[in-house]
Amino acid sequence: MQPVLHLLIFWVLAFATLGMALLLLSVFFALIEDDLTLHNLGKETMIAAVASLIEGASVWVVVTFIPLGARALFIPTLIVGLIYKVTHLEDWSRYEIILLLLFQLVISAFGACLVYGHFAAALGILFIFAVCLGITIAFMRGL
Repeated sequence: MQPVLHLLIFWVLAFATLGMALLLLSVFFALIEDDLTLHNLGKETMIAAVASLIEGASVWVVVTFIPLGARALFIPTLIVGLIYKVTHLEDWSRYEIILLLLFQLVISAFGACLVYGHFAAALGILFIFAVCLGITIAFMRGL
């Protein structure tokens, strides 16, 4: 396969997981009866496109050139967090950024488990994440 096609696939996957993470984060904040301030759809799409390009290109570089360098993917995650912090400087605290990256990690892990046929692990990830979110929602509504 062409390297550009690999890069495009990783970019699309990163964009999809980031978009789903934003959607789930918005639902989560609605459930805890808090307000998640987002920009309009076009601006959020551009932010997600740039952030997912950084993530996708980083994963492509690690998969293609440095197969044992998966620990280096921590740096693009910090860059994506920094992008979202700068673009939502007045609206978001560090908790929204951490939750966004956590949601994206869980979505990615769930999808990877499904693709590789580890259905029990995928259901375990989904169950543990749902329980943790349920406890958090119940706690936050109680405050």
